[in-house]
Amino acid sequence: MQLKNTLLLLACFLSHCLCYPQQSFESIYTETYQILLSSNPKKALSNTDYLYTLAKNNTDRIKTRMLKAHLLYQYGINNEAINALKQADSLALLDKDYAFQAKIYGFMASLYRESEIYDIGKTYLNKAVTISKKIKDESEMFRFQGNLSQELACYELLESNYSKAILHLKKGIQLFEKAASVSDKNYQIAINDELIARNYLELHKADSALYHYEKAEKELQESLSQDSPLKGFIYNGLANVYVSTKDYKKALLNYKKAEEIAEKSDYSALKQEVYNSLMEFYKKTDSKKYITYNEKNLKLAKADNDNKKVIADDLIRSIRKNHLDSQSKYQKHKLIILGICASSILTTIALYIYKRKQDHKKIKAFIENNKVAFKEETEPEIKKDASKEYMSEATENAILEKLNEFENSLFYLNKTLSLNSVASELNINHRYLSYVINKHKSKDFAGYINELKINYIVDCLKNDPSYLKYKISYLADQAGFASHTRFTITFKKITGVSPLAFITYLQNNNDVA
Repeated sequence: MQLKNTLLLLACFLSHCLCYPQQSFESIYTETYQILLSSNPKKALSNTDYLYTLAKNNTDRIKTRMLKAHLLYQYGINNEAINALKQADSLALLDKDYAFQAKIYGFMASLYRESEIYDIGKTYLNKAVTISKKIKDESEMFRFQGNLSQELACYELLESNYSKAILHLKKGIQLFEKAASVSDKNYQIAINDELIARNYLELHKADSALYHYEKAEKELQESLSQDSPLKGFIYNGLANVYVSTKDYKKALLNYKKAEEIAEKSDYSALKQEVYNSLMEFYKKTDSKKYITYNEKNLKLAKADNDNKKVIADDLIRSIRKNHLDSQSKYQKHKLIILGICASSILTTIALYIYKRKQDHKKIKAFIENNKVAFKEETEPEIKKDASKEYMSEATENAILEKLNEFENSLFYLNKTLSLNSVASELNINHRYLSYVINKHKSKDFAGYINELKINYIVDCLKNDPSYLKYKISYLADQAGFASHTRFTITFKKITGVSPLAFITYLQNNNDVA
């Protein structure tokens, strides 16, 4: 019964997906769904992947994945069907297509139920119920929720909650009634009434079961699907009701009607149900007929299983071949990417080695010459006769002497040092001091002080190994810089390399001092 309900539910989902903007896509999809799905499953599977490449939007891509899932489910390859649905779900999430999300979750609930993984199935069923409330088209929302009532009922049946199952199915009928655009409303309602009747029969309420079977028969007669195998299930159910009331004549009459429809439609699920019912019917009254229907049932089950196995094995081989082809392409792409990555890494290493060599040259030049390797600033030009305007030669020499004393005093390591504070300390006019520094040191006051500070810390690094272990922030503080960042920028400007590169060089070249 559960398999029958799932197939009917999926057929409803897929038939709703037959309107497409591209003629080629539509014709292939329609042929695949209506003809190849049962007559040539391998071709149908191939078509679902081809359709995916033809699809120009996510809506069509989702339809191809659901069609593929339906095909795989039909032949018991549930794990691959679930994978196809997960692909569809990722696309539906991108588009925020709540209608398709609800259908996908409902389908997955059916698949997990059929695979007897009930906890995960219930999770997806609850997600389907929740997301269905977001469907904008009310008519579509009611139609889907009506279909979903059948899946909800199936989960209640697993726990023998027949009364709850009946409530879900009755609510489903109300939802179908509300839906304005259900293509075959009577058929959908007939399915629910047939299921309600089954549950009443399980509760041993023959009158209620009879009422809903007869109601289902009438609704099916007024539908667009009068010759559906559902009629066989209804007659078989009516026969079971009459057996329960011991009206064996009416029971046999309805069993024969059901058997006739089963043989004519060649619908395996209906055949199996009818044969099982007739086996039970003849079990105590006619042993020969019991054996006949038992043999029919066993033969049908074997043929069905063998057929499914052959098709499933063929489909699995096709899937594996596709996976191998995909893996081969992936490996090729992977090798290309690895080649690019390797090339990038080698280039980066080469650049790093080159830069390191250049840094070493700069450090060596700085250490050997104890002067700036590169100068980035352009110093102001000093007029040759400017001294006449400022001071005598004796005054100039006196200032130079004081500067030498200043350089030996380490007063320049003061963080709050300024031109005025140094001039005051040396008892010199600040303009005279600035002039002499510009003329004799070839830099402005700030550059002069920064160079003294950097030369001091470089000397410490060269002559005291303990300094090589200190953090950059500590070195900055020792050199009289207010911040780690300003120290790093100034150090690189004067030496040509960063403090870390300089320290690393000294650590690896202990003999430089």
